[in-house]
Amino acid sequence: MKRKIPTIFAAMFILILAFSMVACGKKSGNSLTGTWEYNEDGIKAVYVFEEGGTGTYTMDTGESVTYKMKYETKDNHLLVSYVDNDVFDETDVFDSEYTLKDDNTLIIKDSFGTEMTFVKK
Repeated sequence: MKRKIPTIFAAMFILILAFSMVACGKKSGNSLTGTWEYNEDGIKAVYVFEEGGTGTYTMDTGESVTYKMKYETKDNHLLVSYVDNDVFDETDVFDSEYTLKDDNTLIIKDSFGTEMTFVKK
């Protein structure tokens, strides 16, 4: 009986330690979620990334146009398809590389190598 008590305490300690490590882990969810704005050289672009992989993209170069979109992230790639519009086919997927520089800075590099720096609003 004396040998079982230390074993039970050791097992409980390991379980408590494991639960503590899980609780301290990074929050789940998409880190892109939110509103991101680019505003340079007379061009304003705004991505709104919602939970569940949907959102909008607005481009304003003097005239504002907003597109509904579906998105997913995979290995630092932002995969976007625009839905319910007359310009893009839903099967077209635009693949851009992205980097979260910090919690408030998103850098998106398109397939042509052009980088745009977005600030979280």
